[in-house]
Amino acid sequence: MSLRLEVIKWEDTSRGTRMVQRVPAQGMADLKLGARCIVQEGQAAVFFRNGQAMDTLKPGGHTLSTENIPLVSKLYNLVYQEAPFQSSVYFVSQKPFRDMKWGTKEPILLEDTKFGFVNVRAFGKFSIRITDPKTFVAEVVGTEGRQDSSDIERWFKDVVCARFSDLVAEFMTGKSVVQLQSKRDEIAVATKARTADDFQKYGVELYDFLVSSISLPESVKEAINQRSQMGALGLNAPGGQGYMQMMAAQAMRDAASQPGGAAGGMMGAGMGLGMGMMMPNMMNNAMQPAMGGGMPAVAAAPPPLPQAVSFHAAIGGAQQGPFDVNALQTLKGQGQLNGQTLVWRNGMAAWTPAAQVPELAAVFAAPPPLPGGAPPPLPT
Repeated sequence: MSLRLEVIKWEDTSRGTRMVQRVPAQGMADLKLGARCIVQEGQAAVFFRNGQAMDTLKPGGHTLSTENIPLVSKLYNLVYQEAPFQSSVYFVSQKPFRDMKWGTKEPILLEDTKFGFVNVRAFGKFSIRITDPKTFVAEVVGTEGRQDSSDIERWFKDVVCARFSDLVAEFMTGKSVVQLQSKRDEIAVATKARTADDFQKYGVELYDFLVSSISLPESVKEAINQRSQMGALGLNAPGGQGYMQMMAAQAMRDAASQPGGAAGGMMGAGMGLGMGMMMPNMMNNAMQPAMGGGMPAVAAAPPPLPQAVSFHAAIGGAQQGPFDVNALQTLKGQGQLNGQTLVWRNGMAAWTPAAQVPELAAVFAAPPPLPGGAPPPLPT
Protein backbone atom coordinates (compact mmCIF):
# COMPACT_ATOMS: atom_id res chain seq x y z
CA MET A 1 0.00 0.00 0.00
CA SER A 2 1.33 3.42 -0.92
CA LEU A 3 2.27 5.85 1.84
CA ARG A 4 1.16 8.85 -0.20
CA LEU A 5 -1.81 10.80 1.21
CA GLU A 6 -4.99 11.30 -0.81
CA VAL A 7 -6.35 14.56 -2.19
CA ILE A 8 -10.14 14.32 -2.60
CA LYS A 9 -12.13 16.75 -4.73
CA TRP A 10 -15.05 16.86 -7.16
CA GLU A 11 -14.95 18.70 -10.45
CA ASP A 12 -18.51 18.62 -11.79
CA THR A 13 -18.61 17.72 -15.49
CA SER A 14 -22.30 16.84 -15.61
CA ARG A 15 -23.39 20.26 -16.91
CA GLY A 16 -25.41 20.98 -13.81
CA THR A 17 -27.41 17.74 -13.59
CA ARG A 18 -25.53 15.94 -10.82
CA MET A 19 -26.45 16.95 -7.30
CA VAL A 20 -24.27 14.54 -5.28
CA GLN A 21 -20.92 12.85 -5.93
CA ARG A 22 -19.75 10.11 -3.60
CA VAL A 23 -16.05 9.38 -3.06
CA PRO A 24 -15.44 6.55 -3.48
CA ALA A 25 -18.34 5.81 -5.84
CA GLN A 26 -18.90 2.36 -4.27
CA GLY A 27 -18.17 1.09 -0.79
CA MET A 28 -15.82 2.84 1.61
CA ALA A 29 -12.25 4.13 1.27
CA ASP A 30 -9.11 3.59 3.32
CA LEU A 31 -8.46 7.32 3.76
CA LYS A 32 -5.27 8.13 5.66
CA LEU A 33 -4.81 10.52 8.52
CA GLY A 34 -3.97 13.90 6.99
CA ALA A 35 -5.77 13.36 3.64
CA ARG A 36 -6.85 16.62 2.05
CA CYS A 37 -10.41 17.39 0.92
CA ILE A 38 -10.88 20.35 -1.40
CA VAL A 39 -14.43 21.75 -1.59
CA GLN A 40 -15.24 24.05 -4.53
CA GLU A 41 -17.39 27.20 -4.35
CA GLY A 42 -21.08 26.28 -4.52
CA GLN A 43 -20.38 22.88 -2.94
CA ALA A 44 -20.40 21.28 0.48
CA ALA A 45 -18.92 17.96 1.58
CA VAL A 46 -20.28 15.57 4.19
CA PHE A 47 -17.52 13.46 5.75
CA PHE A 48 -18.47 9.94 6.91
CA ARG A 49 -16.29 7.75 9.10
CA ASN A 50 -17.25 4.17 9.90
CA GLY A 51 -20.74 4.83 8.48
CA GLN A 52 -21.44 7.90 10.61
CA ALA A 53 -21.70 11.50 9.38
CA MET A 54 -18.97 13.39 11.21
CA ASP A 55 -18.94 16.89 9.78
CA THR A 56 -20.10 19.14 6.93
CA LEU A 57 -17.22 20.83 5.15
CA LYS A 58 -17.64 24.27 3.59
CA PRO A 59 -15.77 25.58 0.49
CA GLY A 60 -12.00 25.51 0.98
CA GLY A 61 -9.28 23.01 1.86
CA HIS A 62 -9.71 20.60 4.78
CA THR A 63 -7.52 17.97 6.44
CA LEU A 64 -9.40 14.78 7.24
CA SER A 65 -8.93 13.20 10.66
CA THR A 66 -9.32 9.42 10.56
CA GLU A 67 -7.95 6.55 12.63
CA ASN A 68 -5.92 5.35 9.63
CA ILE A 69 -2.19 6.02 9.92
CA PRO A 70 -0.19 4.75 6.89
CA LEU A 71 2.34 2.63 8.82
CA VAL A 72 -0.22 1.27 11.26
CA SER A 73 -2.55 0.39 8.37
CA LYS A 74 0.02 -2.10 7.13
CA LEU A 75 -0.08 -3.83 10.48
CA TYR A 76 -3.90 -3.92 10.42
CA ASN A 77 -3.75 -5.56 7.00
CA LEU A 78 -1.98 -8.50 8.59
CA VAL A 79 -5.08 -9.08 10.75
CA TYR A 80 -8.01 -7.65 8.78
CA GLN A 81 -8.87 -8.43 5.19
CA GLU A 82 -9.68 -4.72 4.67
CA ALA A 83 -8.75 -1.58 6.53
CA PRO A 84 -10.79 -1.53 9.75
CA PHE A 85 -11.36 2.22 9.65
CA GLN A 86 -13.44 3.11 6.58
CA SER A 87 -14.36 6.62 5.37
CA SER A 88 -16.23 8.29 2.54
CA VAL A 89 -17.08 11.82 1.41
CA TYR A 90 -20.33 13.02 -0.20
CA PHE A 91 -19.85 16.17 -2.27
CA VAL A 92 -23.15 18.10 -2.54
CA SER A 93 -23.87 20.88 -5.06
CA GLN A 94 -25.68 23.82 -3.44
CA LYS A 95 -26.55 25.75 -6.57
CA PRO A 96 -30.23 25.92 -7.68
CA PHE A 97 -31.34 23.03 -9.90
CA ARG A 98 -33.80 24.43 -12.40
CA ASP A 99 -36.11 23.15 -15.13
CA MET A 100 -37.61 20.38 -13.03
CA LYS A 101 -41.07 19.60 -14.37
CA TRP A 102 -44.28 18.78 -12.52
CA GLY A 103 -47.80 17.98 -13.70
CA THR A 104 -51.01 16.50 -12.35
CA LYS A 105 -51.18 12.76 -13.06
CA GLU A 106 -54.97 12.74 -12.67
CA PRO A 107 -57.38 15.64 -13.36
CA ILE A 108 -58.34 17.76 -10.37
CA LEU A 109 -62.12 17.71 -9.79
CA LEU A 110 -63.32 21.23 -8.94
CA GLU A 111 -66.78 22.61 -8.21
CA ASP A 112 -67.46 25.56 -10.49
CA THR A 113 -70.11 28.22 -9.89
CA LYS A 114 -70.96 28.41 -13.63
CA PHE A 115 -70.18 25.00 -15.13
CA GLY A 116 -70.80 22.63 -12.20
CA PHE A 117 -68.09 20.02 -11.61
CA VAL A 118 -65.05 20.49 -13.86
CA ASN A 119 -61.85 18.44 -14.30
CA VAL A 120 -58.72 20.54 -14.81
CA ARG A 121 -55.05 19.69 -15.33
CA ALA A 122 -52.04 21.82 -14.51
CA PHE A 123 -48.38 21.80 -15.57
CA GLY A 124 -45.32 23.78 -14.67
CA LYS A 125 -41.69 23.86 -13.52
CA PHE A 126 -39.90 24.12 -10.21
CA SER A 127 -36.34 24.41 -8.96
CA ILE A 128 -34.77 23.34 -5.69
CA ARG A 129 -31.62 24.11 -3.73
CA ILE A 130 -29.95 21.96 -1.07
CA THR A 131 -29.69 23.97 2.16
CA ASP A 132 -28.75 21.23 4.65
CA PRO A 133 -26.32 18.79 2.96
CA LYS A 134 -26.07 16.46 5.95
CA THR A 135 -29.86 16.01 6.21
CA PHE A 136 -30.20 15.70 2.43
CA VAL A 137 -27.61 12.91 2.23
CA ALA A 138 -29.16 11.05 5.14
CA GLU A 139 -32.83 11.40 4.12
CA VAL A 140 -32.79 11.49 0.29
CA VAL A 141 -29.53 10.05 -1.03
CA GLY A 142 -29.13 7.36 1.63
CA THR A 143 -28.23 3.89 0.49
CA GLU A 144 -30.35 4.14 -2.67
CA GLY A 145 -27.75 6.23 -4.43
CA ARG A 146 -29.95 9.10 -5.70
CA GLN A 147 -27.46 11.54 -7.16
CA ASP A 148 -28.87 13.13 -10.32
CA SER A 149 -31.50 15.88 -10.48
CA SER A 150 -33.79 13.58 -12.49
CA ASP A 151 -33.88 11.15 -9.54
CA ILE A 152 -34.65 13.95 -7.11
CA GLU A 153 -37.28 15.40 -9.46
CA ARG A 154 -39.33 12.21 -9.24
CA TRP A 155 -38.88 12.27 -5.46
CA PHE A 156 -40.34 15.75 -4.92
CA LYS A 157 -42.86 16.40 -7.71
CA ASP A 158 -45.51 14.23 -6.06
CA VAL A 159 -45.32 16.50 -3.01
CA VAL A 160 -45.69 19.58 -5.22
CA CYS A 161 -48.71 18.17 -7.09
CA ALA A 162 -50.50 17.16 -3.89
CA ARG A 163 -50.12 20.58 -2.27
CA PHE A 164 -51.08 22.37 -5.50
CA SER A 165 -54.29 20.31 -5.84
CA ASP A 166 -55.34 21.09 -2.27
CA LEU A 167 -54.65 24.80 -2.72
CA VAL A 168 -56.59 25.08 -6.00
CA ALA A 169 -59.60 23.29 -4.47
CA GLU A 170 -59.61 25.82 -1.60
CA PHE A 171 -59.16 28.77 -3.97
CA MET A 172 -62.11 27.65 -6.13
CA THR A 173 -64.67 28.01 -3.33
CA GLY A 174 -67.37 30.29 -4.77
CA LYS A 175 -65.40 30.96 -7.97
CA SER A 176 -65.23 29.81 -11.59
CA VAL A 177 -62.40 28.07 -13.42
CA VAL A 178 -62.20 30.98 -15.84
CA GLN A 179 -60.48 32.91 -13.02
CA LEU A 180 -57.67 30.38 -12.57
CA GLN A 181 -55.55 31.55 -15.51
CA SER A 182 -55.41 35.11 -14.16
CA LYS A 183 -54.45 33.87 -10.67
CA ARG A 184 -51.55 31.60 -11.64
CA ASP A 185 -48.89 33.76 -9.99
CA GLU A 186 -50.82 34.01 -6.73
CA ILE A 187 -51.42 30.26 -6.67
CA ALA A 188 -47.72 29.62 -7.37
CA VAL A 189 -46.62 31.83 -4.46
CA ALA A 190 -49.11 30.15 -2.12
CA THR A 191 -47.99 26.67 -3.21
CA LYS A 192 -44.35 27.55 -2.58
CA ALA A 193 -45.20 28.74 0.92
CA ARG A 194 -47.31 25.66 1.69
CA THR A 195 -44.59 23.19 0.65
CA ALA A 196 -41.81 24.89 2.66
CA ASP A 197 -42.08 22.47 5.58
CA ASP A 198 -42.32 19.43 3.29
CA PHE A 199 -39.00 20.32 1.62
CA GLN A 200 -37.24 21.59 4.72
CA LYS A 201 -37.38 18.23 6.50
CA TYR A 202 -35.28 16.80 3.64
CA GLY A 203 -32.73 19.62 3.80
CA VAL A 204 -34.06 21.21 0.59
CA GLU A 205 -35.58 24.59 -0.30
CA LEU A 206 -38.20 25.01 -3.04
CA TYR A 207 -36.30 27.76 -4.86
CA ASP A 208 -38.82 28.57 -7.61
CA PHE A 209 -42.29 27.31 -8.49
CA LEU A 210 -44.07 28.20 -11.74
CA VAL A 211 -47.53 27.30 -13.05
CA SER A 212 -47.10 27.18 -16.83
CA SER A 213 -50.69 26.33 -17.77
CA ILE A 214 -54.03 25.26 -16.35
CA SER A 215 -55.88 23.17 -18.93
CA LEU A 216 -59.70 23.20 -19.04
CA PRO A 217 -61.89 20.49 -20.61
CA GLU A 218 -62.87 21.01 -24.24
CA SER A 219 -66.56 21.28 -23.32
CA VAL A 220 -65.82 24.19 -20.98
CA LYS A 221 -63.66 25.89 -23.62
CA GLU A 222 -66.49 25.58 -26.16
CA ALA A 223 -68.98 27.04 -23.68
CA ILE A 224 -66.67 30.00 -23.02
CA ASN A 225 -66.21 30.57 -26.77
CA GLN A 226 -69.98 30.46 -27.36
CA ARG A 227 -70.58 32.94 -24.58
CA SER A 228 -67.96 35.26 -26.09
CA GLN A 229 -69.65 35.01 -29.51
CA MET A 230 -73.03 35.78 -27.99
CA GLY A 231 -71.58 38.81 -26.21
CA ALA A 232 -70.00 40.09 -29.44
CA LEU A 233 -73.35 39.70 -31.29
CA GLY A 234 -75.39 41.26 -28.49
CA LEU A 235 -77.31 38.03 -27.86
CA ASN A 236 -76.84 37.82 -24.09
CA ALA A 237 -80.59 37.82 -23.49
CA PRO A 238 -81.91 36.47 -20.16
CA GLY A 239 -83.39 33.01 -19.83
CA GLY A 240 -81.25 31.44 -22.56
CA GLN A 241 -83.06 33.32 -25.34
CA GLY A 242 -79.79 34.58 -26.82
CA TYR A 243 -78.36 31.06 -26.92
CA MET A 244 -81.49 29.74 -28.68
CA GLN A 245 -81.28 32.54 -31.25
CA MET A 246 -77.66 31.76 -32.02
CA MET A 247 -78.33 28.00 -32.28
CA ALA A 248 -81.31 28.61 -34.60
CA ALA A 249 -79.25 30.87 -36.85
CA GLN A 250 -76.45 28.28 -37.05
CA ALA A 251 -78.89 25.45 -37.77
CA MET A 252 -80.53 27.39 -40.58
CA ARG A 253 -77.18 28.32 -42.02
CA ASP A 254 -76.02 24.69 -41.98
CA ALA A 255 -79.28 23.43 -43.51
CA ALA A 256 -79.19 26.00 -46.29
CA SER A 257 -75.61 25.04 -47.19
CA GLN A 258 -76.40 21.31 -47.54
CA PRO A 259 -76.71 20.01 -51.16
CA GLY A 260 -79.55 17.62 -51.99
CA GLY A 261 -81.34 18.23 -55.26
CA ALA A 262 -85.00 19.20 -55.26
CA ALA A 263 -85.62 18.18 -51.66
CA GLY A 264 -82.56 20.06 -50.58
CA GLY A 265 -83.61 23.05 -52.68
CA MET A 266 -87.09 23.09 -51.15
CA MET A 267 -85.64 22.79 -47.65
CA GLY A 268 -83.15 25.53 -48.39
CA ALA A 269 -85.92 27.73 -49.72
CA GLY A 270 -88.09 27.02 -46.67
CA MET A 271 -85.25 27.69 -44.31
CA GLY A 272 -84.38 30.82 -46.19
CA LEU A 273 -87.99 31.99 -45.91
CA GLY A 274 -87.98 31.19 -42.21
CA MET A 275 -84.74 33.08 -41.81
CA GLY A 276 -86.23 36.07 -43.58
CA MET A 277 -89.21 36.04 -41.24
CA MET A 278 -87.15 35.60 -38.09
CA MET A 279 -84.32 37.97 -38.93
CA PRO A 280 -86.19 41.24 -38.19
CA ASN A 281 -87.12 40.03 -34.68
CA MET A 282 -83.61 38.74 -34.06
CA MET A 283 -82.06 41.99 -35.27
CA ASN A 284 -84.52 44.01 -33.21
CA ASN A 285 -83.65 42.05 -30.06
CA ALA A 286 -79.94 42.32 -30.82
CA MET A 287 -80.13 46.08 -31.40
CA GLN A 288 -82.16 46.82 -28.26
CA PRO A 289 -79.15 47.13 -25.92
CA ALA A 290 -77.38 49.47 -28.33
CA MET A 291 -80.36 51.59 -29.46
CA GLY A 292 -82.31 51.65 -26.21
CA GLY A 293 -85.62 51.16 -28.06
CA GLY A 294 -87.87 48.49 -29.49
CA MET A 295 -90.46 46.34 -27.77
CA PRO A 296 -89.30 44.73 -24.54
CA ALA A 297 -88.71 40.99 -24.69
CA VAL A 298 -90.50 40.42 -21.39
CA ALA A 299 -93.59 42.33 -20.22
CA ALA A 300 -92.72 44.73 -17.41
CA ALA A 301 -94.37 44.25 -14.00
CA PRO A 302 -96.83 46.98 -12.87
CA PRO A 303 -95.48 49.53 -10.41
CA PRO A 304 -96.35 49.05 -6.70
CA LEU A 305 -99.47 50.70 -5.27
CA PRO A 306 -98.87 54.10 -3.65
CA GLN A 307 -98.58 54.00 0.12
CA ALA A 308 -101.02 56.05 2.21
CA VAL A 309 -99.49 59.04 3.96
CA SER A 310 -99.42 58.60 7.75
CA PHE A 311 -98.95 61.29 10.40
CA HIS A 312 -98.02 61.32 14.06
CA ALA A 313 -99.92 63.87 16.17
CA ALA A 314 -99.20 65.52 19.54
CA ILE A 315 -102.51 64.93 21.35
CA GLY A 316 -102.87 65.46 25.07
CA GLY A 317 -99.16 66.22 25.42
CA ALA A 318 -98.15 62.82 24.04
CA GLN A 319 -97.15 61.48 20.63
CA GLN A 320 -99.87 59.34 19.10
CA GLY A 321 -100.34 57.63 15.75
CA PRO A 322 -99.62 57.09 13.04
CA PHE A 323 -102.98 58.22 11.55
CA ASP A 324 -104.03 58.45 7.93
CA VAL A 325 -105.93 61.51 6.65
CA ASN A 326 -109.35 59.93 7.28
CA ALA A 327 -108.42 59.17 10.91
CA LEU A 328 -107.25 62.74 11.40
CA GLN A 329 -110.57 63.95 9.97
CA THR A 330 -112.39 61.86 12.59
CA LEU A 331 -110.19 63.23 15.41
CA LYS A 332 -110.97 66.77 14.24
CA GLY A 333 -114.68 66.04 14.37
CA GLN A 334 -114.25 64.73 17.94
CA GLY A 335 -112.47 67.93 18.96
CA GLN A 336 -109.13 66.20 19.62
CA LEU A 337 -107.39 67.79 16.62
CA ASN A 338 -107.31 71.41 15.42
CA GLY A 339 -105.21 73.53 13.11
CA GLN A 340 -102.59 74.22 15.79
CA THR A 341 -102.05 70.58 16.71
CA LEU A 342 -98.46 69.62 15.89
CA VAL A 343 -98.09 66.77 13.39
CA TRP A 344 -95.13 65.00 11.74
CA ARG A 345 -94.62 62.46 8.93
CA ASN A 346 -91.59 60.76 7.44
CA GLY A 347 -89.67 63.32 5.37
CA MET A 348 -90.61 66.40 7.43
CA ALA A 349 -87.77 68.29 9.12
CA ALA A 350 -89.75 69.18 12.27
CA TRP A 351 -93.15 69.08 13.92
CA THR A 352 -95.56 71.49 12.16
CA PRO A 353 -99.07 72.80 12.92
CA ALA A 354 -101.59 70.63 11.09
CA ALA A 355 -103.18 73.55 9.27
CA GLN A 356 -99.81 74.36 7.61
CA VAL A 357 -99.34 70.89 6.13
CA PRO A 358 -100.45 70.80 2.45
CA GLU A 359 -101.70 67.19 2.67
CA LEU A 360 -104.10 68.21 5.50
CA ALA A 361 -105.47 71.34 3.85
CA ALA A 362 -108.75 69.57 3.00
CA VAL A 363 -109.25 68.60 6.68
CA PHE A 364 -109.25 72.23 7.84
CA ALA A 365 -110.92 73.83 4.82
CA ALA A 366 -114.01 75.95 5.68
CA PRO A 367 -117.33 74.51 4.37
CA PRO A 368 -119.03 76.45 1.55
CA PRO A 369 -121.93 78.79 2.56
CA LEU A 370 -125.48 77.50 2.40
CA PRO A 371 -127.32 78.48 -0.77
CA GLY A 372 -129.07 81.89 -0.32
CA GLY A 373 -132.58 83.18 -1.39
CA ALA A 374 -136.07 82.86 0.01
CA PRO A 375 -137.73 79.49 0.15
CA PRO A 376 -140.33 78.77 -2.54
CA PRO A 377 -143.95 79.56 -1.65
CA LEU A 378 -146.16 76.85 -0.21
CA PRO A 379 -148.58 75.31 -2.65
CA THR A 380 -152.19 76.53 -2.48
